[in-house]
Amino acid sequence: MSGPKAFRIVTRAEIIAICRRSLARLDAAIEDWISRGQGNGTIDKADIDKVIARRDALRGLLSTDKFVELQKQLPAEISYLQADAERRAEKAAEMEAQSKRAMRRMKGTAQALLANLESSGVEIPREIREELASSGTPSERLEAAINKAFLMLHSAPAPKGVSDLQRDIAARLGAGQKRMSLEEWSSQQPGVTDQALLRIDGFLGELKGLGIDPGPFSARISSLELESPARRSLLADSLLLDLARAVKNGREHTRTLSDLRARYAELSEMHSPEAASLRSEIGDILSAATQGKEAELIKRADFLIEEEVRTMAAEERRRAVLEGLAGLGYEVSEGMATAWVSGGRVVLRKAANPGYGVELSGGSQSDLLQVRAVAFGNLAQTRDTSRDRDIETIWCGEFERLQSLIAKDGGHLAIKHARPIGQFPLKVVEDKQGTAEDNDAVKVTRHLLR
Repeated sequence: MSGPKAFRIVTRAEIIAICRRSLARLDAAIEDWISRGQGNGTIDKADIDKVIARRDALRGLLSTDKFVELQKQLPAEISYLQADAERRAEKAAEMEAQSKRAMRRMKGTAQALLANLESSGVEIPREIREELASSGTPSERLEAAINKAFLMLHSAPAPKGVSDLQRDIAARLGAGQKRMSLEEWSSQQPGVTDQALLRIDGFLGELKGLGIDPGPFSARISSLELESPARRSLLADSLLLDLARAVKNGREHTRTLSDLRARYAELSEMHSPEAASLRSEIGDILSAATQGKEAELIKRADFLIEEEVRTMAAEERRRAVLEGLAGLGYEVSEGMATAWVSGGRVVLRKAANPGYGVELSGGSQSDLLQVRAVAFGNLAQTRDTSRDRDIETIWCGEFERLQSLIAKDGGHLAIKHARPIGQFPLKVVEDKQGTAEDNDAVKVTRHLLR
């Protein structure tokens, strides 16, 4: 059928632009993955090298025109990086929470040892006492002090009032028995069961996983640890609320930064002054790591990207159709693409078929283009229509050749609606051939400037 028809076209240039934008989003996802992984200490150079190698392999698909394979793999790689960043953040959070709980158990052991030594009447060196009693002792020094204190506990003298006979009996009863280790002794001490402290450790772990410094909460946590368990549960509520809010804000900010990086990368493929200006604004936010107008910038970027993609795609479709028809012998001038946009349609003439041509329209408000064979003539006069059906038949073959030309160039043309030959009379277009307006037209060419 080669009566009036509507068709969609995807050009090679449009496909390449789609792939480039997707590769830009992948670069943004990699940058985000590295930033988060380095922030919580869960990636190293080997991890980064593997991701970069996969990215380079995907870029190679673009250079070898493997567009379909590339468009399948890119979303999968981006999704993997996002999921992996979340997994690593969860791992960092759990490791940090375990570290906090281990340190809390160590402090409990230190306090228990200090109490046992004091009740045994052992003279405790000042340095060891300070290390055991201080809440700010680093884990390495606290562990060393605990080991020294435990040795002192084993060598402690017997309590006053024990006779030599009792000591002798105790020594004989204990002969051959294995001395209790520090780990065994610690396991018999009461554990940390304070739910408020356990929840605090969980939130601190999440902050670590998000790459957020928990320092602003340190003083409040240290103060809370000094309170009795009964009073601690009452005072912990406000701290837990603030920690929960910090975690929530941190998650939202992380997602927002990821979205901004994606838009920043995608705008790098746009070449308008508006895109450059907006990209600069987003870059300022990303470099300063401040919060403020991120949502507005994301909204503006989405609108601009959509508008520029639509404009670029429409231009490339018009160019591809006009160049294809020029290759089939139709007279195409450099100004026709502009005339198509401004007038909504354009008519092409072919020297091999005087009196007939094709009319192109559409493509401005949607991605659908329309084409139909037309006859040139005087609208006020009766014209000979005997060749109209033959012209439509010829145009049917030419349209198939146009599809082949676009496919050969890496694009795709698909008919959406078509009418049978002869169903409608040919549209008559006023013939301006030879008029002063036509003589002033731009020189006919076979290839339009991009």
